[in-house]
Amino acid sequence: MMYAFRSDKAAEYRHQAEKIRILAEQVSLLEAKFHLFEAAQHLEELAADEDRR
Repeated sequence: MMYAFRSDKAAEYRHQAEKIRILAEQVSLLEAKFHLFEAAQHLEELAADEDRR
């Protein structure tokens, strides 16, 4: 049961990261894009941490 929750959490992190990447591609300001891609990367790292647990 706990494993499924962690897997769902990792999937949600990845889903949010993808949504942020889509927004980043639509933003024209370089700095805003950088921060959005940085946030997406952080979410991917959280997902990977969840997968390792």
